[in-house]
Amino acid sequence: MWPCFSVTLVLFYRDSGLIYSKYTGIGRSTVSKYRTGDPKLLYQYGIRQSKLDVYRDYIVQCLNNGYSKSKTIKSIYEQGYDGGMTNAFDYLKKMEQESGKNFEPQPYVRTNTEALEYKTGSKGRDCDYITRNGVFNHLWMNNKLADSHYKYIFDKYPILHHIHKCIREFRKIFELKSIPLLHLFIEKYKDSEMSEIKSFAKGLNRDCDAVENAAAYDFSNGFVEGTNSKLKMIKRTMYGRCSISLLKAKMMLLAKSDITDNCG
Repeated sequence: MWPCFSVTLVLFYRDSGLIYSKYTGIGRSTVSKYRTGDPKLLYQYGIRQSKLDVYRDYIVQCLNNGYSKSKTIKSIYEQGYDGGMTNAFDYLKKMEQESGKNFEPQPYVRTNTEALEYKTGSKGRDCDYITRNGVFNHLWMNNKLADSHYKYIFDKYPILHHIHKCIREFRKIFELKSIPLLHLFIEKYKDSEMSEIKSFAKGLNRDCDAVENAAAYDFSNGFVEGTNSKLKMIKRTMYGRCSISLLKAKMMLLAKSDITDNCG
């Protein structure tokens, strides 16, 4: 029986004062949940409700107040939620889809450092603890740092200037689709003081033909990689016991079904 019909039926007999299970044909435990639950939630999720449904109004409040997902989930745990964190993040994603509004991104600076409260040497709220992810997003995604934070970090770790410049130059290669810039980049950084950048430049040099094609053309090998993944999945389900002819037939059948789906 569909959940929406079951809910309507239970509510009807509840309002009529009749015996629920006898007239609805639904088990007593199901009737007990449907007669007391929120009809709107029951229509949407059925009997298998999430542990987070009881925090739904609070989550909406956090969303409207500009909380991040991490801050929201932490607050829910403080209120007694005992489920998994993955389920909590998935639930928040569904809430975003339903409301058409997104939670605020996690801030790169944390002044309220509860996790460091008992750590030796921690100064708690007297200092700003800047996350590693925040520094990475500045270097790679050009997310803005406060001027005071930028000055402190780059003065304390001058190697970040070198890394930031390297990232900008590498990105410029693909923006301009310039092969000469690629070779200049390799030549410049193959003897870098940083072993990681040095190794990266040497790796580009080893696969120079492929990297040149990636820089010069808009083509992607995503289709080929996707087809390879499908092939490997079929091979795994065959357990190595079938012939190449059957593998070929399975691949042809898969391709045919994909074409049919696209046409439909």
